[in-house]
Amino acid sequence: MLMAVTRSSMRSSRSARAWLLLATVASALKPTYPRRAFLGTSAVTAATIAQTSNAASKTGLLNIDGVEGNPLLTVEINKRPPIPKFVRAELQQDFAVCLMRNSYNVVDGLDFVAMDAFQKRFFLARQDEWEPYYSKARQQLGRPPNQGELTDPLYFDFISFAQYKVINEFLRAPKQAFEELVTAEGDTTVVIRNATSVENAKLADEHSKRVGDAALDFVLSKFSNLPPTTGVLAPQPMSPAELAANVNKLCVLIAVLGFSVDASATLVGNALRCEFVAPANYWGLKVLAGSPLSRQPLLNDFGAKIVGAYLARCGFFAARSLEFTPVAYAHVFKLKV
Repeated sequence: MLMAVTRSSMRSSRSARAWLLLATVASALKPTYPRRAFLGTSAVTAATIAQTSNAASKTGLLNIDGVEGNPLLTVEINKRPPIPKFVRAELQQDFAVCLMRNSYNVVDGLDFVAMDAFQKRFFLARQDEWEPYYSKARQQLGRPPNQGELTDPLYFDFISFAQYKVINEFLRAPKQAFEELVTAEGDTTVVIRNATSVENAKLADEHSKRVGDAALDFVLSKFSNLPPTTGVLAPQPMSPAELAANVNKLCVLIAVLGFSVDASATLVGNALRCEFVAPANYWGLKVLAGSPLSRQPLLNDFGAKIVGAYLARCGFFAARSLEFTPVAYAHVFKLKV
């Protein structure tokens, strides 16, 4: 996979503005990366942002000062739904980190974008999106999101949306080969996807599957000592009725972790309906799902990812749809063995 290593020189004069932005806007993630741990360092992040900050401001494509000067983004933001006013639970920190970190690590593992390029774009996207979201939260809810606190559903809603928005940007034009920064000193490596890599058309589905598997493992491990009456049966072949009963328990455990105020699963014919009431990602999921014309190929539908992983391990394959109500949403799985 790693075909060659070269040395590229970094600009000696880095943008003072990029350094200031880096110092004032803390990253929401403290990820551990199996292959590129250096990317979590502020030195690399600042260096990669500084390299393109001048070019970005000239083209107007990446506006580090926010949405001003970016009319298309302004129109898009103005069309978005209001931030929900219903009371939401506080997320458990380790679960929130699990969802965000694995969403990042799976991008890394699929090798369709250089991770320094991803971090740079994620940083800039947060800059563009933060002020409008912050202002709307103050106007509509009377309080701003607690920046950097993944336990705050108002912030988690924003940052998971921003993360998946950026992932989708790179999924539109996935790379087969690219040069990637590997140290703060400027060392790079060439990454090439080959015949064993996931093909472009399946990248979004594979990302969703891997994140779902990791999050399901987290939930099952977290509640492994529960009695049979409340615990989820280990994935295995079972009848649709037994499956629905266990998925209902799984949804409740996801809610217990603070993902939603309540959750349930019911079997209606050959469809399994999983409802999450006042979920932590309500706004972001609604934006990403959008209309049929604007729907993104990859969503931050963490509940559906977890349930989908459980169904697959039990031998059920399901097409799913999404339904919104004023205070909840439901993932509907059409079951087939």
